[in-house]
Amino acid sequence: MKILMEKLNREGEELMKKYEAEKSRMKIMIEEERQNQDKERKRTLELNIEIREQEKHQREIQDEMRRERETFRHEIEQMRKEKENIQIKCDTEIDRLTHRTENERKKREEESIEREERRKTLIKEKDREICGMKREREEKTRGEKENEKRREREKQISDEKFRNPNGVFLQV
Repeated sequence: MKILMEKLNREGEELMKKYEAEKSRMKIMIEEERQNQDKERKRTLELNIEIREQEKHQREIQDEMRRERETFRHEIEQMRKEKENIQIKCDTEIDRLTHRTENERKKREEESIEREERRKTLIKEKDREICGMKREREEKTRGEKENEKRREREKQISDEKFRNPNGVFLQV
């Protein structure tokens, strides 16, 4: 019995050793599992932090891009307005120059018409003068011819008075 007791004690001790070894192994496994879970939690936490940082960075990039788009839209709108203003100024200047050119052309045309009318008036006046002078000359010439004819007639009449019926001239 003693042997049996010793055997039982030995078996109990062996079982206790096995139990302690198993207990120790289980503790180690549990500790490893806890460490693995801690590592996994830490890794998950780090991933979540990294994801949040990436999301934050993406939001910042999107915000920056949105601001840049707004800035570009604003700049494009400003350029469009400046272009419109420049176009309006150009159109206004073109209109002004066109009106000026048209007014100068009309003025030159009016001056040309006025000069032409003065020239025609002068020509008409000269023609009238010339016609008047011609008429005067013609009248003078006609008057001279008439005077000469009258003188010739008078001379003829006077010659006939002094002529005798025989055709001889009488002297007075």
